[in-house]
Amino acid sequence: MVPCVNITLAVKGPDLVDTPSDPGGQSATTQSSVMEWGLPSSPDPWTSTGHLSLAVLVVFVLSTAIICSNALILVAVYRFKRLRNPSNYFVTSLASADFGLGLLLPPGLYFEFMRSQVRCILLCLLPYCLFILLCSVALMSMTAVAVDRCTGLASPLKYNNIITHGSVVRYIALFWIYSLLMSSFPMLYWFSAKGSSATQNCSFTAVILWPSRMFLFAMLFVPCSLLIIGSYGYVYAVARSHARAIFSAELSFRQHPLSGPKYGRTLAVTVGLFCILWMPFQATAFTDSFSDKTVFYLGLLTLASAATDPWIYGFRSAEFRIASIRILANTFPQLKGAILKPQIRHESLISCASHVRMGVTPNHMTADTMCATYIEIPMLARSFEETAVAEL
Repeated sequence: MVPCVNITLAVKGPDLVDTPSDPGGQSATTQSSVMEWGLPSSPDPWTSTGHLSLAVLVVFVLSTAIICSNALILVAVYRFKRLRNPSNYFVTSLASADFGLGLLLPPGLYFEFMRSQVRCILLCLLPYCLFILLCSVALMSMTAVAVDRCTGLASPLKYNNIITHGSVVRYIALFWIYSLLMSSFPMLYWFSAKGSSATQNCSFTAVILWPSRMFLFAMLFVPCSLLIIGSYGYVYAVARSHARAIFSAELSFRQHPLSGPKYGRTLAVTVGLFCILWMPFQATAFTDSFSDKTVFYLGLLTLASAATDPWIYGFRSAEFRIASIRILANTFPQLKGAILKPQIRHESLISCASHVRMGVTPNHMTADTMCATYIEIPMLARSFEETAVAEL
């Protein structure tokens, strides 16, 4: 016969008092074993000196590049009246949003380091909503630039009636109003779903709830990305057909083959950079499994678009390049010889159309820099700054 042993475990709660002592003066408290089960807390990535230094370095370089390049675009539009046309207003709106992102990056980095101490939901949501606002305006401005170029090819005769100064100003105002509504949706949804003004976790995926992220993805990113890809796809198709016609016509006059057009590479860079920089962060709309550090660097990848936008949409234009070089030459006179002369010679090697539009004439008329037809008139003989001041 197997003996039976009864084992009794006595667990004393923290609110129970000790049992009274026995008559002999010895304490007869019941010893109890309390086992606490808890998940190990994930280590803060910013407690490491290496991670902290890397984040500060990346944000410093990125913020400086964003502020300087977009400020140059804004000053060029403000300084020279010839750049104030309806198409460039979309570029100005894009540069304004990107410039705001550059200014918001350093405070955003400080918030990322200190967000573990934030408990008020308003203070926690405000930085994220500001970034959503500026990114929304930038995304919609890029979409407007793409649609503007597509409209110029699809309806060249009606373009001046469709894209006017008044209509462009209304479109830009609509972009900012719609972006403001989109950025306020996460805050409104938090109070409607949670009804609380406090939070224990101030990370992006914790306070920007999954329905809010899906709403922004469906109502903002998907329509804009489809319009951008579709518009540049149409531009590519039209430019390719025109290039083939021009190529076949020039082959009848030239015996040697011509170099291939550059429009394919330009469109590939424009659309490719948009997909590479914007699409990875959109994965956060479908899952909460990303770590806070991963979400942070994916957000920086999207914000890197603000540093590349001036080069894609601004400085690729001859007018913006010449205006920017003139501004840099006036701001830094000691670099005038190194900045100004090579660019003027380079522009003259390409064509004289940009010089005529901007009121600039080549300094040296040689066989290499001679235009096909060159007529010097008093207004064109003046400097770029004098012409701009006269127009203002």
